[in-house]
Amino acid sequence: MSVTEDQLVGLRDIYPEVRRLSEGGKEYVYIPQLKVTIDGLVKTMEGLLCPEELGGYLTRLFLSEPVPNKATNWSAHTVCGRTWHTWSYNNIPATLPLPQILLEHLRALR
Repeated sequence: MSVTEDQLVGLRDIYPEVRRLSEGGKEYVYIPQLKVTIDGLVKTMEGLLCPEELGGYLTRLFLSEPVPNKATNWSAHTVCGRTWHTWSYNNIPATLPLPQILLEHLRALR
């Protein structure tokens, strides 16, 4: 799957700095100032959204750091030359618009 400029438009309304990255035949959307709400507090960190199947997950969201006591089965992965953290959370379809995919993943951390 190739992430198109049209698909990025909705996400850029929220995060103007997003950009595409690719590695190993997969495309990712890099979000340098991702706002993550954790226990009612907003924390800014980097995010990397994979809007396609990866390792048995329909879509994935990677974060620059794990979120303690939220979600389950955190693991570290090297993507695009750096370490990213993600949790076991599946069944968010790639057919959704990118902002919706992102929101569905973030919902697990609230």
